[in-house]
Amino acid sequence: MKVSSTKNWLILSVLVILALTVMWLMTTNNLKVWPVRNALQYYVVTWWWDQVGQPAEAAPGTLQGTVRAVQGQPIAQAWVLISRWDGTTFSARSDDHGRYVISNVPAGTYRPVAGAAGYESVELGGFTGRVEIEAGADTLADVVLPPAATPALTPGNDLVLGNPETLSCSQPIASQAIRREVHFKSEGQPNQLSFYYTPVTATTTSRLPLLLTIYPGPADTWECVSLPLSTAGYGLLAVGPAYTFDLETDLNELERLLMFVREGRFPGSDGSKIALIGGSYSSLHVLRLLQRGQQVEAALVMGPPTDLFDMRRRLENGTFVPPFGLDRAFYALGFPDREPLRYWRYSAAYHVYPDFPPIAILHSRTDEVVPYQQGELLAAQLAETGIPYESHFFDGGGHYLLAEDGDADALEMYRITLDFLAKYLL
Repeated sequence: MKVSSTKNWLILSVLVILALTVMWLMTTNNLKVWPVRNALQYYVVTWWWDQVGQPAEAAPGTLQGTVRAVQGQPIAQAWVLISRWDGTTFSARSDDHGRYVISNVPAGTYRPVAGAAGYESVELGGFTGRVEIEAGADTLADVVLPPAATPALTPGNDLVLGNPETLSCSQPIASQAIRREVHFKSEGQPNQLSFYYTPVTATTTSRLPLLLTIYPGPADTWECVSLPLSTAGYGLLAVGPAYTFDLETDLNELERLLMFVREGRFPGSDGSKIALIGGSYSSLHVLRLLQRGQQVEAALVMGPPTDLFDMRRRLENGTFVPPFGLDRAFYALGFPDREPLRYWRYSAAYHVYPDFPPIAILHSRTDEVVPYQQGELLAAQLAETGIPYESHFFDGGGHYLLAEDGDADALEMYRITLDFLAKYLL
């Protein structure tokens, strides 16, 4: 009898441990778990839909309410957004009284998100994070936005610049500059590969404007982009964050770099004149730094993804077939209706704020990685918010704006970039 009882307790303990493990795997935000979980979920759900058909769209209803701060005052110009599983969105902005109305939303259960300048983004629906919209009915969902949390960052005292090297490039633009490798620790870890460039004519007492140039790949593979920009009269910090779903850690590192710049720790550069440059994936870093409140004189983005909901919608309806396994990255993000904050946080089209600096957008209409409409969406929001901007759309060149006549394209981009930077930095 005693042996049987012990065996039963062991079986029960194993079952409890298995249940807790499954629950943890289904709910954890561990970076090594949730992308795999979301990808598996996508393949299972879409396989099931292949058998029985996708859910039919229900008759529409309306979601409305008021957006307020914690202290109770209404918040104007807040975004409230609802996404379906495929990235189709329904959204509205609050009026001067904080009121919003989103009409023609197919009935169903949603996880709406909301956000505004100076406030944290939230999911609506209280503890469950879910809102039920009924056909032909008005659903009330008021929103309370807490103040934006500022990361508690300090630059530290461990910045080390390596020995200077003189480097040259002949193509696509003849250039020569001094390069020093940059070393420091961020959150206890060595920084990602970074370089500091200055013109060969610069001295430690020069006051050059500084470009924080964030590349979509290792910084040393973009040497012949960094050198021409520095040769034109700029100090240039080149960084290439690794591709990851954890951008916030990389953003903390970039903000520490900016702290070093403003403290005058990069000899020859003026820490009061800073511009941000990014392209493709690294445009997310540039736009998120602005969203975090970084005050700079200008920003330039090339081929920027600016509305991840829209990109997911195009992927699901077949009008966007991305290379490089980018579709799998979207599946790993999760369904937009179930993981809306992951899409929302890096969709800059919903986070254009009045204190943004002038921004230049360069995008190819034949971009095979980031649809050019993404650049148009950002430009439209900049115009609506009253931010000075330039948009340059090219008829060829692909994602990296390089075609068979790559030298001509590179020269044109170089000219546009220097003309834009000169307006606000020189």
